[in-house]
Amino acid sequence: MRARTSRRAVSLAFVFGVVAGFALVPGVAGASGGGGCGGPVTDEAGTEVEIKEFCFTPTILRAEPGDTITFTNLDKSPHTVLGANGIWGSYDALKRNVEATYEFAEPGVYPFVCTWHVGMIGAVVVGDGAGGAIDTTTADGPVSLASSQTVAADESAGSNGVAGALAAGAIGLAVGAAGAVGTMRLRRRSIA
Repeated sequence: MRARTSRRAVSLAFVFGVVAGFALVPGVAGASGGGGCGGPVTDEAGTEVEIKEFCFTPTILRAEPGDTITFTNLDKSPHTVLGANGIWGSYDALKRNVEATYEFAEPGVYPFVCTWHVGMIGAVVVGDGAGGAIDTTTADGPVSLASSQTVAADESAGSNGVAGALAAGAIGLAVGAAGAVGTMRLRRRSIA
């Protein structure tokens, strides 16, 4: 009977530790499907899109024809910026503190995604949004790469990424295991 109670206590302590570990996991994307923002859509005029906490901010950027738009990744996790149908942007990783700048020559709506994180989407609306050559695939199309470079940024910015999630999970497992061992020792002392 006491062995059964001891096993139940150990199992309960282990489950508690695992649940506590997952509750402490920082930097997990808010949307379903393993990525994406999960927050409200933001709509702003400007020439910069920040990538942080698995979000393109603003979600909708309004610009004028001929503007250059800079995408800067502030997350520890790499991302991509790829236009609809792969017509502009790149499948290449945009690592932390790296920016890519594209020139939008013609009016139109230019949706984009991070191909690594489901739900990370956005759009650049150029001019009134009418027109545009979304199906142009030539090098002289409506969007062209203006530059790509690493930028200096504070190392504490951005999400904690996979390393933080693994560390929190390991802490949770350690807490669960310690609780289980402690419970077993207490049970053995009370039996003796």
